[in-house]
Amino acid sequence: MKKILRLIIAAAALIIAGCDDFTTSYERIDDSEFRLLDFMYLPADASPGDTVTLMAVFAGKKVDLNSYIDWWISFNVITDLFGNTTVVDSVPLLQVAQRIDTSFSPNTQTVAFRIPIPEDIVRNSASIPDRWTDIFPPSALSFIPEQVRSLSKSEIIDRIEGGHIRYWDQRMLQLFTVPIRITAKMHEPGRMPHTIRSSHSIRYNNRLVSMGFDHIPINNNPSGIEFITVYKVRGKNLTSLNWGDDNLEVENFPLYVRPENLLYWGLDSLDRVIEVEDGYSYFVLTHINHSDDYLGTMDGYRVFEQYIFNLQYAHNPQETAGIHHSRFMSIGSSSVMRVLTSTWEVPLTPPSDRRITDFTMWLTVREEVMNERLRPEGSLLMEVTGRFVYK
Repeated sequence: MKKILRLIIAAAALIIAGCDDFTTSYERIDDSEFRLLDFMYLPADASPGDTVTLMAVFAGKKVDLNSYIDWWISFNVITDLFGNTTVVDSVPLLQVAQRIDTSFSPNTQTVAFRIPIPEDIVRNSASIPDRWTDIFPPSALSFIPEQVRSLSKSEIIDRIEGGHIRYWDQRMLQLFTVPIRITAKMHEPGRMPHTIRSSHSIRYNNRLVSMGFDHIPINNNPSGIEFITVYKVRGKNLTSLNWGDDNLEVENFPLYVRPENLLYWGLDSLDRVIEVEDGYSYFVLTHINHSDDYLGTMDGYRVFEQYIFNLQYAHNPQETAGIHHSRFMSIGSSSVMRVLTSTWEVPLTPPSDRRITDFTMWLTVREEVMNERLRPEGSLLMEVTGRFVYK
């Protein structure tokens, strides 16, 4: 019994030691790991017959993208009212798409495909059966006239494609939105295969707007970053910026400013240097252009988007060699956050080892509107680089 107890204690010690030596975090991207930064779809809101460009951006470990990843696509995906997804069939992406040469930055690796969306994708998708009313609760159908509810799936699609739009069609377009699925299967020698799945949605909104139906909302990718800056604030271990404090002492180190606004900031260019000094706290602050994208409700209201921010970073591996990860910079645990405003802040802790100076940050901004069925998601990725200097 004592021997068994000693083995259990030894195993627990190994587990604890293993946790202590775990060298990565969600926010930090090490050069030994291949990490996805973002899947971006252009346009964000596509209709049957459109061509969508998918751009996948990766950071961290450098790999041969041609042999490392197998790409698959399914145009026939079922998503039920509870969010459960079933892929009915899938094919290699290159059977239907064209791979295109592109790059995002010298610090990343990028794969892009130009994907034609089938003209008949909504008609053929198993996510909408011919008796389409069977998959929706009565509350989702109550706004639709009885004579429309009696129409078949094909008859409804004929009405939409023919531009026979009525006041209730904004909700109707949600019911006739269909999902697609992109799958990236990564194969690394000596490791279990890893799979990344990305879902997107196809609907008729964009086509109808091009036909002149301006009251139909479409979703766009976020339009741009106004600035990304680091604020240095007197006081140790502060968790937030108190802008209402008249005694607040703030020093500003901009990492990115929209070029046309440089003069407004009193700058000709950016040096992207953050001065590190004891007795201060640091915050990353970013501001994006506020989007006018919205969901139009049946009672005439507009529900505007909210934003999801995600900040990740990497150091120069030549500077961090032999240095324990606990001495690297870190970003506050709120690096993923939903906000209703277009400005966001997160605490930053500079490296405690002064040999570490260089960094790269990637900011991903996604947007969403709640309570809209299968809304296509837009996203924006921004990279900034800089260095710390120590006083």
